[in-house]
Amino acid sequence: MPKIHIPVIAYEQGGRQMLVTAMSPVDLVRMVSKPEAWDPVKTTTHGNRPRDPAHLQGIVKYLVEEEHFVLGAAVLYLTTKEATFTPAELPGVTTESDAAKIGTLAVDIGAKFDIGDGQHRIGAHEHIVSTRDDDDPVLERLAKSGQPMIIVIDDNPKRRAQDFTDLQRNVKTPTASLAQSMDRRQPINRELSEMFDVVPLFNDRVEYFKDNPGKLSAKLFSFKTVRYVSGLLLVGNGYRSPATMDKAVNAKFEGTVVSDADAARAKLTEFWTSLGELVRFADVVDGEIKTPELREATYLTSAGVLYAIALAVYQAHFLLKIPVKDAVRALDSVNFDRTAKTSGITTEDTIFAGNLIDPETGKLQAGRTAWETAAAVLLNVIGYDPDIQKILESNGQDHLLASLSK
Repeated sequence: MPKIHIPVIAYEQGGRQMLVTAMSPVDLVRMVSKPEAWDPVKTTTHGNRPRDPAHLQGIVKYLVEEEHFVLGAAVLYLTTKEATFTPAELPGVTTESDAAKIGTLAVDIGAKFDIGDGQHRIGAHEHIVSTRDDDDPVLERLAKSGQPMIIVIDDNPKRRAQDFTDLQRNVKTPTASLAQSMDRRQPINRELSEMFDVVPLFNDRVEYFKDNPGKLSAKLFSFKTVRYVSGLLLVGNGYRSPATMDKAVNAKFEGTVVSDADAARAKLTEFWTSLGELVRFADVVDGEIKTPELREATYLTSAGVLYAIALAVYQAHFLLKIPVKDAVRALDSVNFDRTAKTSGITTEDTIFAGNLIDPETGKLQAGRTAWETAAAVLLNVIGYDPDIQKILESNGQDHLLASLSK
């Protein structure tokens, strides 16, 4: 049978022949089988989880928009009848005692790769190839690129399914804080990282490796929390998905008007600097108390409280025209101390009773309803206005946004 020959680096892992190579995505999509749904009863195919259209389109968007893209290797399978590896003898290259051997993989013409891991990456390639003209710059860029592949020679479909499970088990997903702080493409991430060198409150007090600093941690906030708080300050809470909110926040720094970016940058710096000047935070900045002491004594390091503060300041600034610095400073009159009570908690014990604090248990409540309600309470402290209160309580966020746009 006629063969196609692919240059590969071969090795063994788990007792099986594996080969590393790369192919142009344009060629690869013609050589893969259509993924079948996972069915543990079948014995002839291993199957895949259902494709996630949103995830696939996210990869398409990334490939289209990012010239310097990077995608990890797809894991593909062939049987021993379909493929044969032949090592090559290269001058000056010793492979007898090495794990890796350079050679050629001969594959039957017409054989199809079975996708073990990477169906969304390959599906994104397929979408671009099938929807773009030959002279499209995105397709041309893809044609010049290589999609890395790990080819496994294995005749057992069920073992292929086990590989997929093992691959997912042995990969550790980064925390949101770490991933966001490393993502330099998004302007807000760059802006915050640069601001950390300017604002005293942040001096080595931002946690990147966890999304929730531990009880005894010296870090005040995670990067994820700082990022969301900053977003609320800049665009409010009218966005119900992280993607749409990210787009609105990043737009503050991506416009053609330089002064708009400068204004957003100044607003963030003013907010976080002023927050660090609140009595309780200032004690940490001045070294009077340690971060764990602040965390134990107050609610100030709670993400929900920080969200409420940011939203209240946003509303005070845009609706009541109160400067950001003055809005934050007004909150120094709020008692952020934790109450020792675990039941029968009232607003005399804490301003957050009934919104962020469950009156019957004393526990902090999760969810946006809790911190949005707390924000309305804090807004009253900053500067009460009956008309604004009606907007917040009676007409909802849509009406608020309509008011802001006028």
